[in-house]
Amino acid sequence: MELERYRRQLAMPEIGPEGQRKLAASSVLVVGAGGLGGPLLYALAGAGVGRLRVVDGDTVSLSNLNRQFLFDQADLGRPKAEGAARRLSAFNRDITVEGAAAWLDQTNGAELVKDCQLAVAAVDNLSARLALNAACARQNIPLVNGGVEGWYGSVLAVEFGVTPCLACCYAGTAPEEGGQALGAVTGAVASLMASVTLQMLLGRNPIPGEILLYDGKRLELDRVPVERSPGCPICGTL
Repeated sequence: MELERYRRQLAMPEIGPEGQRKLAASSVLVVGAGGLGGPLLYALAGAGVGRLRVVDGDTVSLSNLNRQFLFDQADLGRPKAEGAARRLSAFNRDITVEGAAAWLDQTNGAELVKDCQLAVAAVDNLSARLALNAACARQNIPLVNGGVEGWYGSVLAVEFGVTPCLACCYAGTAPEEGGQALGAVTGAVASLMASVTLQMLLGRNPIPGEILLYDGKRLELDRVPVERSPGCPICGTL
């Protein structure tokens, strides 16, 4: 590990040499390498998270390039997961990056999250969020979830048995049909997600039992309390 690369964050009392060693020893699953996943992955790779597993079954299209900064026009038509792994590995050779060109669902979630300390949902569909939530619950792996629609975004950090899970929060909601996305907003929310992820890897959940809401029009942040559902089929018995 080249400590000079991390000199500015090593100077932070919340990190220091011990925290940097924790990050280097960490393994994180990131589902989604798009508008949220790209800036998030750059932040985690830049901070020296030792192993990143990137899962995305999509290919790069021209309409992605207004906000998905892992890619350029040379990547059009290529798998996002493979492109992300290649770009991040070149960005930081200290770390290991694995790309899995797959859609995470109920059949493969448990295998994809295996051996990871934390998972991040950076996707735009509810079924993938809930499949990852269920897989993480079964293995008691913390989960960071983020979403964006237009000017607005949200971040939730899940510790199973302690905080509400995604099934608690999304029960009864309709499937997502996201279609509005601006790179400046996805980048801002991705940075918040990365900050939460890094703090959790270092041993602190900065938003326990709360959803962090971002208003990109007014440039405001709100923290809204959420409660566990006693009847939740995923975390209700944990």
